[in-house]
Amino acid sequence: MVAWKRQLILFGGFHESTRDYIYYNDVYTFNLDTFTWSKLSPSGTGPTPRSGCQMSVTPQGGIIIYGGYSKQRVKKDVDRGTRHSDMFLLKPEDGREDKWVWTRMNPSGVKPTPRSGFSAAMALNHQTLFFGGVCDEEEEESLAGEFFNDLYFYDATRNRWFEGQLKKLRSGWRRRTRKRTVRRLRAPRVETRTRMKTAERRAVRRTESPCQGLLASAVPTSAQDPAVLGEALGANLCPDAQERAEGGWPRPGCELSRMV
Repeated sequence: MVAWKRQLILFGGFHESTRDYIYYNDVYTFNLDTFTWSKLSPSGTGPTPRSGCQMSVTPQGGIIIYGGYSKQRVKKDVDRGTRHSDMFLLKPEDGREDKWVWTRMNPSGVKPTPRSGFSAAMALNHQTLFFGGVCDEEEEESLAGEFFNDLYFYDATRNRWFEGQLKKLRSGWRRRTRKRTVRRLRAPRVETRTRMKTAERRAVRRTESPCQGLLASAVPTSAQDPAVLGEALGANLCPDAQERAEGGWPRPGCELSRMV
């Protein structure tokens, strides 16, 4: 199934019961505006009945159908499976949405091996990406499946296959990325600690006296000397030398405590 404009296009599938099974190659559309089903009858030779195929929309407005799986009964209780690797284009004929036509495609390039059940997605430059899938090997009494993890691109504008290759990440790039991530995680912590230390220093400075730092720089034994205190405080504590010589220092009511 694929979305095409305001419609869902459904192709193929299968139904299996306890007694029998049947594969389909018919086409139905579901209108997203009227919520109604309609059966299409495209002209031309289309794909054989199958399931597990992939569908994608081309830039020109067509629908690509590739791959798939089907089985048929060879004899009683013996089935034979078929892995399809052909490609078909379903598109409106003459631009009419009520008339469609089948066209067989033969793309060039490196084609994927036959498989079914793979994933498909639209990529850049109008390319379709195909990934994985399974290849079932059936015998009369055994069934073995091989799963894939390879990648292919189909370019609808050039009708060409390309094999996809993924580059491995270098170990050095991973280490650099990890270091860069660790730095980003640790940076807010260092910044928080720095802010806390700065705030603590500012709080201590506010509680200190403006003259405390100057007094602490003075020599303890000379704390009673007004000349030393005056030099430390940047002021003249003794108005004149005569008062000092006459023993007028310290002045009455003014006591100085020795610095510890």
